[in-house]
Amino acid sequence: MLLVVRRTTDEALLRCLESHPHLLLTRGEDRYVLGAPELAEAVGELPDVAAGMSRPFLPGATLKVAQREALWAVSKAAESGRPVVRYGDDSTGRWLPADPAVLTALVEHVLGEVLRYDAAHDSQLLVSARTWMERDRRTETAAAALHIHPNTLSYRLRRFGTLAGRDLTSTGALAEIWLAIQAAGTLGLTD
Repeated sequence: MLLVVRRTTDEALLRCLESHPHLLLTRGEDRYVLGAPELAEAVGELPDVAAGMSRPFLPGATLKVAQREALWAVSKAAESGRPVVRYGDDSTGRWLPADPAVLTALVEHVLGEVLRYDAAHDSQLLVSARTWMERDRRTETAAAALHIHPNTLSYRLRRFGTLAGRDLTSTGALAEIWLAIQAAGTLGLTD
C-alpha cells in the first residue's frame, strides 16, 4: 500500500519506520511510504500527523491510482483531525468510478462554474459548500468551522447554488454535489 504522510518531521518518521521494511520518497511537503499496511498503525502514533493510506495493490500495478487514493485519504485525515484515514473507509468512494476521465467529467458538469469562479475570485465557495455538507448542513456549525459569520456562509451557499445550477434544498441536487465534491477530492482538485 501507499501511505502519504504530512505534518511530521523526517526524523520522527524515520524513527517510526526503522523496524518496518519500506520505501520512503519525498514530494514537496509530502512523504510517500510504500510498505505493508501495518505501517499505518505505526505512523498513526506520531504526534499531530496526518496520513492517508491507499488500498493494497499488486506488485507491478500502476501507482497512479494508489497515489490518488492516498492523497484523497490524507486530505480527509487533515480535515478530520484523525491521524490516519484509509481510502475506502468512507462509503461514498464506492459510488465513484475509478476512471479519472469519468470523474473529471462529473466534476466539470456539476462544479465547473464554481471552480472557475473560485479560481478567479478566491471566493471559497466550494470549501464553504463542502464544509456545510460535512457538518450535516448546519449553517452555524459550518460558519464557525470556516471562521466566518453565518450570513456570509448563507450568501456563499446561494452563490454556489446559482453557479452550479443546483437547488441546495433538493436531496437529488445535494447527492449530485456531494459526489462531485468527492470526485474533485479524488482528483486532487480540492484542499
